[in-house]
Amino acid sequence: MSSKSIATSGQGLLPLDLPGLSAQAENEVSVRPKLPVDATRLLEALKYQVHVAIDYCHTLQPDDVLWIEVFGDVTVEGREQVEVKDYSGDLTDNHENLWKTLKNWLNEDFPHQDYASLVLLTTQEFGARASIQNWEGLDLDQRLEALEKIHKDAEKRYADRSTSRDGDSAVMSESKAKARKGKQEHIPEVLKFQRLVMAPGMREALKQVLAKVKLITDQPDLLGLIDQYKRRYLRAVLSHRQDEFLDDLFGFMTNAMKMTEGWSFTSAQFSSKIAELTKRYMVGTVKFPRIDAGKVGLEAQEASMRERLYVRKLEEIGADKRTIGQATVDRLSADKYIAELYKDCATSREDVEEYSSSHLQLHCSSRLSWIDRSPPLPSHSERQRNSRAFYHETCARPVVVFGSYDFTPVAFRNGVYHMLADQDSGDSLNDFQWKLWE
Repeated sequence: MSSKSIATSGQGLLPLDLPGLSAQAENEVSVRPKLPVDATRLLEALKYQVHVAIDYCHTLQPDDVLWIEVFGDVTVEGREQVEVKDYSGDLTDNHENLWKTLKNWLNEDFPHQDYASLVLLTTQEFGARASIQNWEGLDLDQRLEALEKIHKDAEKRYADRSTSRDGDSAVMSESKAKARKGKQEHIPEVLKFQRLVMAPGMREALKQVLAKVKLITDQPDLLGLIDQYKRRYLRAVLSHRQDEFLDDLFGFMTNAMKMTEGWSFTSAQFSSKIAELTKRYMVGTVKFPRIDAGKVGLEAQEASMRERLYVRKLEEIGADKRTIGQATVDRLSADKYIAELYKDCATSREDVEEYSSSHLQLHCSSRLSWIDRSPPLPSHSERQRNSRAFYHETCARPVVVFGSYDFTPVAFRNGVYHMLADQDSGDSLNDFQWKLWE
């Protein structure tokens, strides 16, 4: 991906004022060479490219796959290959941006036949006198004719400059004439690109490419692109959370595993992430999914749960069959609710884990409080009765709302309790227990 060529004054870290630092070392620090590349600018260029990719992800059809940097800047497999250019200045007939991009598309290693469109997307405006500014209105022959004229005029200007230099060399000293002759052999980079693109041997491939080329100009800069995205896609998101939404989405797009193992996104992956983030940051609330409570009740009667850890923990405090039966209904309900939440793509595993973790912490603290406040009980049956009271009080507490949902069913929250009790943490401090003794 190309970006503006900007020379900046790269500065090293200021020297530390340490005892014993020699004058020579101080001098070496002070004359550290300037950095040749503006790393901040490179980062901005990458951000721009990724935000363009985000825009294209919204256009993906169910079977589409979008790639970043693998086949070009942004590629929708089998559909479009997009070169993203964040440049200053106008897009003129002889701008390197145009000709270098055409050269890349004509490279024998680039399968231009695989794409329906080849897009040059740039922040540049067309130059006022650019003959390519009506590109979309030109047919194939007219596009080819325009490029031929641009190249012909460029060759003429170069030849005229060379002739002028040769004339000047005739009245110079021999040494100066040789120096001038060496300089006149320098060919402008853009002319090199033009010669490669317009070479006779490239003509058929060039025609195939030109028929697919789209020039999308005058695109907003990075901040403008972000603002445009917010207006287009984030109207349902709380205004003060829109930046967080974009930060999370950008993090998803630049995931380290994605970048190193094949920087690609399917339509389903992107849609799932958008649904999750929209639910998290949207204005208002979302309906909690429903399940068939009657069907779950029948499943609970038929299920064999006696050996499950959460059942053994209830039996440990002397819970009766009715209590264990209701616990089983809640446990199965939580499983089904979570499956529905994931199916809607509005909840991530991290959301459920965070909700569960919070309830584990609250439960452990509440249990310790009960143990501290309970008088010493001489008999095991009394300790069991006290533990059952703790169990029923815990299950009767008001439910903490899950995420942005309109309400959270008691069966879901209590089911989460039994899911936690079903896990053997191996850590007494974080083990979900109902018994009020150690």
